[in-house]
Amino acid sequence: MRTLGDVDWDDYEFIDLGSSKGGSLAMGRGRFDAARGVGVDIDPAKVAIAQSRGVEAVLGDARDLPAHCGVRFVSMVDFLEHLPDLETVAAVIGSAARAAEDFLFISHPSFEGEGYLETLGLRQYWWHWHGHTVHPKVSDYCEIFDRLGLHQYMVRYETRVDDSSHRSVLPVEAPINQGNFDPNRHPPKPEVQFEMPLWRAQSIFVALRAFEPEEWRAITDSGGAARRQAERRHQRRAARRKEQRRRARKGLPEADAAE
Repeated sequence: MRTLGDVDWDDYEFIDLGSSKGGSLAMGRGRFDAARGVGVDIDPAKVAIAQSRGVEAVLGDARDLPAHCGVRFVSMVDFLEHLPDLETVAAVIGSAARAAEDFLFISHPSFEGEGYLETLGLRQYWWHWHGHTVHPKVSDYCEIFDRLGLHQYMVRYETRVDDSSHRSVLPVEAPINQGNFDPNRHPPKPEVQFEMPLWRAQSIFVALRAFEPEEWRAITDSGGAARRQAERRHQRRAARRKEQRRRARKGLPEADAAE
């Protein structure tokens, strides 16, 4: 089974942490027009399944990524909430920030407003999953980013949850490891209009270098031609940087910009 030490990083544009069986790798390619990514997971069974499906995945600890390995970005999709605690979350983000050159992308279900909904006898269903061992909130990320010296980032709040009729909201009496509300399976829930904003998910973008406003807007945009154009420009730059490293390793002169 391939591990982190077996990877030729010049072959890849991004790393996907907690890649499991490979679905989030496809998401990273699609959202950021990335040509090729490699998944990293600590579970050998999941890596074996991914590899059997033709997914490029390796066994490894997300805290042990090689620094300055030349990838453009690192994605963490529905991953960080499965770690044991916030210190481990911080260690993984620090590892990702040392590995990538351009940006980090974090996406996971929202844990904002847990205490508020509890007072109403309600919760969003993923708050009560065995696998979600830590519940990072936006304030936690802000503290971690500040500690790591990551001062340019954007948080996008996804799908507002305004009241208890939303399918993601369950009564606290519902069993653990549930999904969307089903009146045939779950106890009834009160009808409540929420007094604070709640959300389905957050997407977080962290800059690792200075960006022109148009470049940053293209990365954080949810789609569109501007994003695709900017990502293609980033791909060309990354290819030039990788070629420079290849030439340096072989003692060759630097390539002309027009080569």
